[in-house]
Amino acid sequence: MNLTAIHGYMLGFAVIGSWLIIGFWALALRFTRYEETPTFWRAVSIAQLLLVAQVIVGVVLLVLGRMPGPEGGMGTLLFHLSYGLFSPLVVLVVAHAWARSGRFDPHAIFAFVGLVNFGLMVRAWQVGVWGA
Repeated sequence: MNLTAIHGYMLGFAVIGSWLIIGFWALALRFTRYEETPTFWRAVSIAQLLLVAQVIVGVVLLVLGRMPGPEGGMGTLLFHLSYGLFSPLVVLVVAHAWARSGRFDPHAIFAFVGLVNFGLMVRAWQVGVWGA
């Protein structure tokens, strides 16, 4: 299996799926009002580590001269980075700050984060495979 397939499919689907699971799991925790959920927070950590691994493999591909999309243009690269790197990281930084502030229910925040990051990752995957 080549590095592009690992980034686009193996890690790509793992990252997409992990955020979908986090989103729905957090929704369930929110509505059932569980408070102590160490397994859930470990799963959030795993999803974040998968995202980091995905970013590292993507950077390696860029260094090797690979560009996302069939045409591989700069616009496609910028869209791919926007959906797959910058937006998810901003969402996570803000979510962690809000969750730690105590003003909002952490499970509600991560339900939103999981579903938003799922959508962003799906769009990043689409841009990476089909172009902008």
